[in-house]
Amino acid sequence: MSIELNFAREIQMSMLPLIFPAFPLRKEVTLFATLHPAREVGGDFYDFYFLDDDHMCFVIGDVAGKGAPGALLMAVSKTLIKSRAADDSSPSSILTHVNNELSEENESAMFVTVFLGILNVKTGELVYTNAGHNPPYIKRSDGNLQKLDAFHGPVIGAMPELTYKQDSDTLGKNDTILLYTDGVTEALDIEDQLYSDPKLVELLLAQEYKTPKEMVEVVAEDVKVFQGDAEQADDITILAIQYYGLLEETGMNKLQLKIKNQLEQLGEIEDEFFEFALQND
Repeated sequence: MSIELNFAREIQMSMLPLIFPAFPLRKEVTLFATLHPAREVGGDFYDFYFLDDDHMCFVIGDVAGKGAPGALLMAVSKTLIKSRAADDSSPSSILTHVNNELSEENESAMFVTVFLGILNVKTGELVYTNAGHNPPYIKRSDGNLQKLDAFHGPVIGAMPELTYKQDSDTLGKNDTILLYTDGVTEALDIEDQLYSDPKLVELLLAQEYKTPKEMVEVVAEDVKVFQGDAEQADDITILAIQYYGLLEETGMNKLQLKIKNQLEQLGEIEDEFFEFALQND
């Protein structure tokens, strides 16, 4: 692998959140993501972060360019989106502004496909903008599959002064949204046959997925098996987010103790604890 490809891969992977669970203290939502880079480094990326206590922003994108230039544009795009989202809670507004910034003096003529969503983790409301990216799927808790097939503008970075639109939907308890790049549906086998959207839909409908991690890993493995000995031509990136909603009060009793800084009180604490445990067994 050349020095340039090594450099590009280091940029790409260093920009991605790789620790899961990503938000261990949040009970309303859980997620998992993976990126399998191609030999010739592409510009796929994903990101997710809370904007405030109630709103989580997530994004997936694909740069139309490879090597160091593609990796650098990926890094710039991801940074601009996160910076704008810190002060702007509208997906359409975020991508409108980022598009203008990327389009300035874009002599390389590279562009980025992006899907950006903001999820209200209290209500399940999802507001999103799709800028030329593969449409995600929502796997509903009842097993049905919904395709978010609305497009709200072209790819970003290619043309300034565009105004992007947005749509909204609602995630119910235990619904999961799956996002991916075209490295999934455009993966080729040794006979140059496409993995395709219908095959992905068939896989998502074929079984229930208990966790986002399971969904991501099943899809990634299915694509890998489909490719067989064929060379992976593009990055394969998958992000799944499962919404739990606000947890209901369980009605469990609580034990409250006032403890003084005295060693002899340990026996009293032990007695109180075991009595409480017996009463609530």
